[in-house]
Amino acid sequence: MRVGSLQELKQLSFWSRVLGWLSIIGWAVFIAALIVYHYARPEHDTILTEIFGISVRQHWHITLGDLFVLLLLLGLLISLVTFTINIVLFSQHRQHLWLNTMILICTFLGGLALYFFGF
Repeated sequence: MRVGSLQELKQLSFWSRVLGWLSIIGWAVFIAALIVYHYARPEHDTILTEIFGISVRQHWHITLGDLFVLLLLLGLLISLVTFTINIVLFSQHRQHLWLNTMILICTFLGGLALYFFGF
């Protein structure tokens, strides 16, 4: 049987497939949060903006900032559910731990810290 074949995919358990789909959804939410972050964050003041007297926004865009926080919380929730399923599967069937969910949890927590504490 070839690695990645349809027969191999059919043999995966239901929870392994759920784990995979939740991981993909978590990463998609993370990419959406990055796009929203780009438009919501305060603008940087550069030498050119000072020379030409261009005003820059020094605060978060309120509506997009709220959307950014909502996406981070949604992604954190999805990642925590995925991590919980992963731990249960690991303890029952000795399947491998998915490192990407732990990375997602850390990045979502970092994004929330960036927004609320301004690091």
